[in-house]
Amino acid sequence: MRLILILCLMTTCFAGYWEGFIEDDSLREKIERNLTDSGENRENLERAILRADESIREGVIFLIANSPAVNLVAYDTESLLREVALAYKAREKYPWGKDASIELFLHYVLPNQISQEELTFYRSYFMEQFDGFLDTIKTGSDAAIAINYWCGERVRFQQTQRQDQNVFQTLSSGYGRCEEMMIVYVSALRAAGIPARQAWTPYWAHSDNNHAWTELWADGKWHFSGSCEPKPSLNDAWFNTAATRAAVIMSSAFGVPGGDEILYRKSEHYAMINSTPHYIENPARLVVETERESTDVFLAVFNFGALRPIMRLNTGDSTSVEFVMGRGTYNIYAGDDSTFAQAVVETKYGETENLRLIPKPKAKMGEESFWLRYSAD
Repeated sequence: MRLILILCLMTTCFAGYWEGFIEDDSLREKIERNLTDSGENRENLERAILRADESIREGVIFLIANSPAVNLVAYDTESLLREVALAYKAREKYPWGKDASIELFLHYVLPNQISQEELTFYRSYFMEQFDGFLDTIKTGSDAAIAINYWCGERVRFQQTQRQDQNVFQTLSSGYGRCEEMMIVYVSALRAAGIPARQAWTPYWAHSDNNHAWTELWADGKWHFSGSCEPKPSLNDAWFNTAATRAAVIMSSAFGVPGGDEILYRKSEHYAMINSTPHYIENPARLVVETERESTDVFLAVFNFGALRPIMRLNTGDSTSVEFVMGRGTYNIYAGDDSTFAQAVVETKYGETENLRLIPKPKAKMGEESFWLRYSAD
């Protein structure tokens, strides 16, 4: 009985000791919330922080602080420590590993989940596959191109089910949707120490459908590439022209990164970035004044036979919002369950359009017809 009591006391002390590794009060509070959300898996996560070597502890803490609850309950101590250690190993092994800042590493190399696929521990597989394969390559750009050729030999496009396949399901079947091809390519890049993330357009403005692809950081800047669709150079894909005509292009980040990119939306665990300026040098800007706080404003394109919202901004404490976007003619509306206002607006590259849109009680979309036009070049 005495031994059991001693063990219980040791476990209690052990469980709280992780706090000593974190100086920032807000980060400590965030981790405590996540540990609470992890339920019965809390002990595994606390043990991972305590057992982590000092060289990788920052990464372990970052993952636990920013992971969604579905991943917090899936991590086991050994797998979490192994995956983090392999990420740091790739950073040290490859000549391009430390070209990216530690912040880029944490947000775009360290995480194992890219989109909505199940959490998958894939680093050891890719590192074994790339052993010797990347040894003569000196730059991140050349490595990214070589890895895309490797992926392209193993995965082709084919529609699948709505739920995203994980890396090994797609590699095993040999095919996947554009998003699943992106998951494979981004996973392979991250395993090789190259920062990478998902990019997509919610809907094309000039034609039906949408698309997802890969953005990667190499040689000091972001590039894009078709996923498992190799080309001899980066920033060259079948959708090059389509991207320059897009209404908006988004990318996703694990956690909330700093820097000068446009944060379209953020939560405690992730961020959505408006990447349009990476594709359009002088994007259009649209400022919408609603004269009301906490008002949703939607931007829509015509796709698949209906007006599809592609961006939603809330005025918050202000009374206006600013969209950074492509050029063309768009439907825009604002309001809530009881108010509504709608307009059609034209935007041009390098110019700012100002629109006053005041939601009114029980207002409806007008019955007049209108054209939505987009440039062909």
